[in-house]
Amino acid sequence: MIRQIAIGTFVAGLCSGISVALAQAPLPDGYPDPQCKKPQVNMVMPSTDERHRADVRTSNDSDAVNSYNAKIKRFNGDLTAYNDCMHAYIDKANADVKIVQDQANAELKLITERANSSMKAIQDKIRQAVSDAQSTNTALAQDTAKLRKQ
Repeated sequence: MIRQIAIGTFVAGLCSGISVALAQAPLPDGYPDPQCKKPQVNMVMPSTDERHRADVRTSNDSDAVNSYNAKIKRFNGDLTAYNDCMHAYIDKANADVKIVQDQANAELKLITERANSSMKAIQDKIRQAVSDAQSTNTALAQDTAKLRKQ
């Protein structure tokens, strides 16, 4: 019976410690998505088809190539900006994960310390109760022995 009370007290203490820890550090409902603008891939290479070349003057070919090259240059710049933005987002997310992990570890350490302290206090009470029960049994046995001698 004493053991059941001790276990019940321990579990209740542990549960209250966990609920206090959770109440102190609520987790966010979600993590924000990256706000990085993805580069648009809308490049069509200028035609090198002979039929098309016969229909279009050479100056138009160089305009098409220059336009295509400008699109490539713009795309490369957009891609660099996107990569930089995504790396910054990932670095920040990793830092946030580390913060959450560190907080969780600190809270778990506190919970463990409280639980160990509670278990020690309960175990001390159990030892005292057992000692008291043994003393009482010894005293009763002695009193019973005295009564029987009379």
